[in-house]
Amino acid sequence: MHSICAWKLLLLFSLFSVNSSTHALKILGLFPHPALSHFQFFQPLMRRLAEAGHNVDVVSPFRDLNPPTGYKDYALPSANLNDKIGFDMFEDVAMPYLMPFTEFFILHGYGKAACNSTLNSAALAQILRHPVGYYDVIVLEQFNTDCMMGVAHQLQSPVVAMSSCALMPWHYERMGAPIIPSYMPALFLGESQHMQFAGRLANWLTTHALNWLYGWYSVPAADALLRQRFGAGMPSTGELVKNTSLMLVNQHYSLSGAKPLPPNVIEVGGLHVSQAKPLHDALQQLLDKAKHGVIIISWGSQLKANTLSGAKREGLLRALARLPQQIIWKWENVTLPEQPPNVHIMKWLPQRDLLAHPNVRLFFTHGGLMGLTEAVASGVPILGMPVYGDQHLNVAALVERGMAVRLDFERLREQTAFEALSQALDAKYKRQAQKIAAAYNERPQLALETALWWVQHVAETGGAPLLQSGAVRLNRFVYYSLDVYVALACALLLFLAIATEIWRRCCKRKQPVQKPKRS
Repeated sequence: MHSICAWKLLLLFSLFSVNSSTHALKILGLFPHPALSHFQFFQPLMRRLAEAGHNVDVVSPFRDLNPPTGYKDYALPSANLNDKIGFDMFEDVAMPYLMPFTEFFILHGYGKAACNSTLNSAALAQILRHPVGYYDVIVLEQFNTDCMMGVAHQLQSPVVAMSSCALMPWHYERMGAPIIPSYMPALFLGESQHMQFAGRLANWLTTHALNWLYGWYSVPAADALLRQRFGAGMPSTGELVKNTSLMLVNQHYSLSGAKPLPPNVIEVGGLHVSQAKPLHDALQQLLDKAKHGVIIISWGSQLKANTLSGAKREGLLRALARLPQQIIWKWENVTLPEQPPNVHIMKWLPQRDLLAHPNVRLFFTHGGLMGLTEAVASGVPILGMPVYGDQHLNVAALVERGMAVRLDFERLREQTAFEALSQALDAKYKRQAQKIAAAYNERPQLALETALWWVQHVAETGGAPLLQSGAVRLNRFVYYSLDVYVALACALLLFLAIATEIWRRCCKRKQPVQKPKRS
């Protein structure tokens, strides 16, 4: 009851604190990446903009089945990544230390495909019929390609970028944000902010290598597709990204740690987290009557539980059968072989509503940021089994904060699963989860309303030019003051050379003149 009242008060405060726009804005959303988990972070903002009275056009592979007034879909061809990823892809991975680079090239391929498909789509052709300057602001995803910055350039509108995960290594320079590998872990590594030397070395190498790879592969690939579509005069996306007015990122310092972010990078982690809704009767009774509480198992919209190998599935089921808790497992099939009586399977979970129930003791997740932040907001401890992408980073951050236990996927078997589950059910993790939830939830404004205000601000100020740091236009040599270091080193060398020469000459003068020996 207390949490519901708090949500209502915060929502009421947010609604009054957001300055409404003086006129209806024309807003374009460009979200071609075919991952539903990404779009679930963008869609609430686009809907909220429409609810605020603006005209919102959305280009994506995902239609809104119940759009608010002012919200219009321009549907891209359906190409959902949910059908392409299974646990079997991550069994017996050779050279796991190269996984960040393998994942980079996988994302690079997805980015090229989405770029090509979108540029040649009927949906984008309709958008491009609008005159230059028609849209007051364009909201787009910056992830594995900057292809859509070329579309924004054609339409000549200010850009608000969104990232559904932590900032990628190539995001920092374009926003004028410092990237410090000594304590800011790369998205693809499972490191926390406190790294030993080996971790810092790997993080430094991975961060800079991925940044270079993006410049060598992804930027030219997007440039080629854009020039094929719009002509040879199209500027490089490497330059166009510097015109990004603002970035809204799905992070919050209480979860991922404090970072030195400029004012044009806004943390709106949990933007998608809405007030919990009542559960249907059967689920409500199950949770209410569970004497020892309930464990929720969900590995997101992309990873399919039914792709677990037989050995891993059977080992996990034996571990779950040893627990006194009731288990609700997101399982895609109608039946589950050797299903214990305390395990209940569902093809789809009302995840946010389940996690908000006070009798939920633990969330067993792959570490996807959308579900993980719902658990954080509800103060539910985490058992994280990261598999790919930012999942390692997300789980590591919560392990560091004492509200999560990590279970490596390759070690998933009965005893390891039972030990990890038992550890995460310890009361100390619940206490710490509640502390993190308090910091995560107690903000001056709801994340969604913060995002709404900033999008309106960028539109009404023609791109909010005063937000941009001068660092964006500096090359790396100047940004890191390497020219100053070179000048100082040259001055020091010159001083040493002069001092050495003076010393040599002084010593030569002081040497006594030797008289010739008499014969």
